[in-house]
Amino acid sequence: MDNKNWGFESFLAFLLIYASHADLEFSEEEKSQIKKFVTANEFKKLHAHFDELTDFQVLELILSYKEKYFSTLEEKDRLFLEMKKLFDVDGEYSILEKGLIVFLGKLM
Repeated sequence: MDNKNWGFESFLAFLLIYASHADLEFSEEEKSQIKKFVTANEFKKLHAHFDELTDFQVLELILSYKEKYFSTLEEKDRLFLEMKKLFDVDGEYSILEKGLIVFLGKLM
């Protein structure tokens, strides 16, 4: 899958797929939340691509979009807001999910 020129929605969906795996569970509610941003077919492609990559490669890919989609504080806040909405969708905001927010906050 070409991941060099993703639009914002594809990038956001990929980021949310990554974030949704923080608690080692990928619930149907989380999948539905992510599918609000992309088509079902695009979701399948993004998830398959996520599964092909190591954690390090996923983080490299996410960070490669820093200048394009989260170079300002406002853009970062928007991404973190979407992640927090995703974490709330299944009724739990686990310690692992909170840890991911802190970790990504330091990287971004």
